Amino acid sequence: MMATKPFVAGGASINTMTDYCGGCRLDPRTRVGDDACPFTTGYWWSLSRNRALLQGNSRRIRALRGLDRLRDLDEVVVQEERRGSGRP
Repeated sequence: MMATKPFVAGGASINTMTDYCGGCRLDPRTRVGDDACPFTTGYWWSLSRNRALLQGNSRRIRALRGLDRLRDLDEVVVQEERRGSGRP
């Protein structure tokens, strides 16, 4: 079940709203590669995986439209699937 006010965020939002990223070597604006923030990558991967389920939620429309502008979405998906499987 999803609440009426879902809040998920990528690394850039977490970095802006908190001091959690202060000493982290990872770049919250980077989605792919060794310097990619797992919050950023996970955010976009999760939206991609759950797009059909989330399309009926009016609060997610803007984020889902953001998927269409990502040129590296396929790379993000592959990277996260590898991460989840434990493969390099």
